[in-house]
Amino acid sequence: MCMRQVSIPVKTMRCNLMMTNKARGAIQEWAVDEHAFFRMQESFEVHIEKRPVNSHGNTPVALYFDNMTNEVLAGRLEGRVGVMECILQTDGLLATNFYIRGTRVPVKTNRRLSVDLNFVTARNNGAGLPIQLHTSIRELPVAEERSEYVKKRISSWEGYLKIQERNADIADITAAFSKFVFNEDFNRLILIGSNVKENEWNKLKGLSVSIKGFQNDIGEVLKVDRAKKTIEVELKPRFQEMARRNQWHPKWKEAVFSNFSTLSQIRRLRKGFEDLQNGLAANANLENILFEKRPTISVPNKKKDLEFHNQLNEFQQEAVVGAMSAEDLYVIQGPPGTGKTTVISEICQQNAKAGLRTLVASQSNLAVDNALSRLLSNKDIRILRFGRTESIEEEGKKFIEENVGQYWKDQTLNALQEEISSHPLKEKQLKEAIALYKEQTVSLGQQVVILKEKIERKQLAQIEFAERMKEIKELKKRLIQLKKEREELENNHGHFKQITDDRSKEIEQMEQFIQANPTSEELLNKIERLQMEIDQSSKQIMYQQMLQESRMVEGLLIETRNAYQAAQSKINHLEQFSSELHSISKIDFLKIRMNDYEITPSHMLEQQITNLDKLIETIISFADWGELNKRLLSAIGYIEGLLKKNNVSLETVKSHVNSSGVVFDSTYSVKEIHQFIDSMKRLLTSGSANIERLEVYLEGLNVRKEFVWKQGAILQKAKADSANMFLSIRSVLSEQVKQEKAIIEQSKSEWENKAITQGEALQKLQRKVAEIHSQLDKLDNVPSLQQLQVQLQDKESTLLEWKKVKDTIAEYTAQLELKKDEFKTSSERLDEVLNELENNKQETKQVNSEGLEQEKQLKALEELLTQNPEEEREKALTEIAELEERITVTEREKNRLPITQSLQNEWFTMLKDANDHDLDEIRKLYVRHANVIGTTCVASARKEFMDNYPIFDVVIIDEVSKATPPELLLPMLKGKKIILVGDHHQLPPLVGEDTLDETLKAILEESDSFEEKDELKKLLKESLFERLFKNLPKTNKTMLAIQYRMHENIMKTITPFYEEENYRLQCGLVDSDAMRDHLLESQYVKRQDHLLWLDMPNEKQYFEERMKNGKSRFNQAELDTIREVLIDLDKATETAKKEGRLAKEEQKSIGVISFYGEQVKRIDRLIQQETNFNHLNFRTGTVDKFQGMEMDVIILSMVRNNQDKSGDIGFANDYRRLNVALSRARELLILVGSANMFTTRAKQKDSREMYSRLLSTVKKQNGYRNQRGQEKK
Repeated sequence: MCMRQVSIPVKTMRCNLMMTNKARGAIQEWAVDEHAFFRMQESFEVHIEKRPVNSHGNTPVALYFDNMTNEVLAGRLEGRVGVMECILQTDGLLATNFYIRGTRVPVKTNRRLSVDLNFVTARNNGAGLPIQLHTSIRELPVAEERSEYVKKRISSWEGYLKIQERNADIADITAAFSKFVFNEDFNRLILIGSNVKENEWNKLKGLSVSIKGFQNDIGEVLKVDRAKKTIEVELKPRFQEMARRNQWHPKWKEAVFSNFSTLSQIRRLRKGFEDLQNGLAANANLENILFEKRPTISVPNKKKDLEFHNQLNEFQQEAVVGAMSAEDLYVIQGPPGTGKTTVISEICQQNAKAGLRTLVASQSNLAVDNALSRLLSNKDIRILRFGRTESIEEEGKKFIEENVGQYWKDQTLNALQEEISSHPLKEKQLKEAIALYKEQTVSLGQQVVILKEKIERKQLAQIEFAERMKEIKELKKRLIQLKKEREELENNHGHFKQITDDRSKEIEQMEQFIQANPTSEELLNKIERLQMEIDQSSKQIMYQQMLQESRMVEGLLIETRNAYQAAQSKINHLEQFSSELHSISKIDFLKIRMNDYEITPSHMLEQQITNLDKLIETIISFADWGELNKRLLSAIGYIEGLLKKNNVSLETVKSHVNSSGVVFDSTYSVKEIHQFIDSMKRLLTSGSANIERLEVYLEGLNVRKEFVWKQGAILQKAKADSANMFLSIRSVLSEQVKQEKAIIEQSKSEWENKAITQGEALQKLQRKVAEIHSQLDKLDNVPSLQQLQVQLQDKESTLLEWKKVKDTIAEYTAQLELKKDEFKTSSERLDEVLNELENNKQETKQVNSEGLEQEKQLKALEELLTQNPEEEREKALTEIAELEERITVTEREKNRLPITQSLQNEWFTMLKDANDHDLDEIRKLYVRHANVIGTTCVASARKEFMDNYPIFDVVIIDEVSKATPPELLLPMLKGKKIILVGDHHQLPPLVGEDTLDETLKAILEESDSFEEKDELKKLLKESLFERLFKNLPKTNKTMLAIQYRMHENIMKTITPFYEEENYRLQCGLVDSDAMRDHLLESQYVKRQDHLLWLDMPNEKQYFEERMKNGKSRFNQAELDTIREVLIDLDKATETAKKEGRLAKEEQKSIGVISFYGEQVKRIDRLIQQETNFNHLNFRTGTVDKFQGMEMDVIILSMVRNNQDKSGDIGFANDYRRLNVALSRARELLILVGSANMFTTRAKQKDSREMYSRLLSTVKKQNGYRNQRGQEKK
């Protein structure tokens, strides 16, 4: 949602106001009643804030009464702010409460509706609620919700302040001093004889100073001199004024030094958070710009047409026009050396011309002063530089508050001096001007007469123009009609042409066909002869087919008779088998005879035979039991005989057996029973048998006898079953034979019938063959059936074609005359159409000719009508009036010239002799009306600045990329329109000694808020400037694509960083070689060289080293090489001076930079030790701190060089750091480092590719060298 400052055009609206008892009671504290309260003024300016909908579904609003514009009410409330709580109703406002707030409470915010209301409190007043007011309130955002949204989103920025607070945590230093003195301008105080402790002197610079006896701090420490024991303090304006008025009388000579200024700065930053949260931004859309991924902004309707004050290239012009046309936000990306300062200067001048006040802010004083110094001297531009004098660069000092009075005086005196010097010629110039004006008036009067005649001619031309237009319109109608007729004729021509051509072709084809073929009579004879041949061939084919068929039937008859005989033979076999079957008594013999007679048993019968075979096998297996039975009976008889001899009763033994409980169902094998008998036999032959044992054996023999007899019974049953089974098999087989015989008998009958049928068919075929044979002429050399069929097919095809030809000739003969008649008719019609077309063509030509002549005449009239003699006449009359006014004014000026010149001389004298009081008054007037004000981001939030300059029409923030979001917020809060200038491809700001990325990561680790972490991750991934530049529409952003700083060869190293933009970085130097010629010739550097890489081997003696107990690194081998290069450059500069290429007093500016602070310290030490650098001017620093600077020559020490598996290139992975390092040099860039380390051993693929691309650029320019400066491939 794009929010705007909400207000209704200044027009008092009547509004019905109803009261609750609570509200009435609160108002009665300030007036008799509500009627008296709201009658104290005609109307009230109020600022309406919308609140969240309450539980009843009503919309509450709060009305803040302006304590500045409502003078009567403000007097009654003693300057405090009155707030009235109301409910929005359809018929007016219902007041629910009224209370008073402090004098400093903001009343105007970008979430409140400013309106002038006449409250009507009488009952039934009919005032109601104006529709416009009701609609505007409905459209207001809910202030509480917007405030909560901002609070939630900005909470992540609190981490920046925490880091700064942690860094600012320094204990106060208290010290006495013996005396103090002021400088001549009374803006600095020097404390003398301070007793500061030795370890505290280094901490003093930048600290706030307070003197015992004064309530507030008096200023900040600028310089300290430990040897002289002096401390120089820059005083705040209030204390400067006290010193000038001799009101400086401290009771005690004791100073307290604290980090109050830093803490004050943090408080100012936090106050910025609160102001944004409370809707106090001048641009109501600022919160969306800061926090939304794709903020909705107002797109300008059209670009402004501007007259530029500076010489700008196309991209700079686009930036200025875009910035001036934008309503609330414009973003300019400025790669290194692309003229950002020139663009800012031009925008300031355009704003001043348009009557707008501009704030130019940046994170650094240098950027602000650079921008202001580019502004041209112009009466419309009043520049003011706000900030500490000590920190302001020389270019900006003439614009500081204490100097602007003198600056304006000097500028005005110069202008007056020029005017006074022209006094002697002034009267003559005025007389000449009057004469010139009168001459011009006469000339213009003559023009007016001529223009009057032109107007009359134009009026006649308008009448003629209308008539000719009418004639042309008629001609155009006729042309359209002719065109339609021509199109119709062309269609008819095509139609009849097609018919004529078609008939001609058809007649030709018919005649050719008739001529190419025989006559109808000849064709008839041929058809009759061919038909006879076809009939003969058909009979031959039929003869051959019947002959083949009779032979086939004859063969089938033989097969049928053979089948009949086979069936009879089978029946005979079956009858013979049946006669033998009753005499067969063995299954084996039965199977043999079945095989002999080829009788296959049915499945059931086969199963019965199998079962019988198994039963027979069982019977055979019982043969051993018979022999065993005989042996058992013999053994039993023998034992019984022995027992009888010994007078043992067999009955007693049997009773013993019956009562012994022997189980007779036991099973025994034949072998086991034989073994039992054998053991008994051995017992008997051994002579050790006794009666008891014999009884036992007898008992065992009888038991086994019973078992054997049971087996005998089973055998007898099996034999009986086998006999029955055999009889069943024989019976089933007999039945099967009967069935087979019946089937074969049936089959034999069928074969017999079939033979009779086939015999009859054969006789019939043989008769037909004989009949056809008698009809054929001859049967010698008759072709085969297949050949006959092919011949017949060919003849039938030929016959069909001849018949078709015959029919076609008959058809063509009948149609030919008709076609000829049609051809004649269409030819005649075609000739008629051609004649009509020719007539149409001639008439069209004539009409066109007339039309062209008319348009020619019309064009002449148009030229006359396009002239604007009326406007010219009015313009001439206006100019005459202006000239007459000028004559009057100039004559008046001529008459007043003595007085004017006298006043100018007097004003010059007065201004020249102006005293301090006069200059102070001029200063106040100038400061009050300054329209271009420059300050740093943080200084813009100082109280004195806020009080004097709360809001600006335009805020320009330079080097946005170098400021933290809280720092950017402070000036952004003040701007109705915001212009951001920066480059997200360069490094983000340093927070103390840490990079922004390091700071954000530290905050991220300490944060315990999910929302805060989420916001910080977004900032780590993409800065505010980068997000805006990527997501804003083209109308609200641009990139400055032409750089003027560096030689084109150096520029090529950074162009890849800007390839994703719509523009490609270009070199604006007409001749790089001439304009960026370093003029040096030496061992390491030649005149044509502008980009060198001195490659350090990836070997141990060239490796980096790490500080003990520290993160920083250094590389001694690179330091040694840099030393040699510096000595070489110093000698080369000396030589260039001797040979006249360089001026003798000129020094080459050399920047020696590195990714690592420890390496920079050692570079500083190296330069200090070498005292013989007489021709070089040095500046050193880390790459991060060198951002924004530029030098003739830059030497980059890359430091990293190792072969560790876990080794990497650290800081140098960041492409933005490399971009800054490569873009500092104007004439010559020298890289000192290991190419192998950066292009091959770096861990990140993107880094390897980045440095490989850089190395490739160096090689293309033959700048790849070893550490001794010798060329490498």
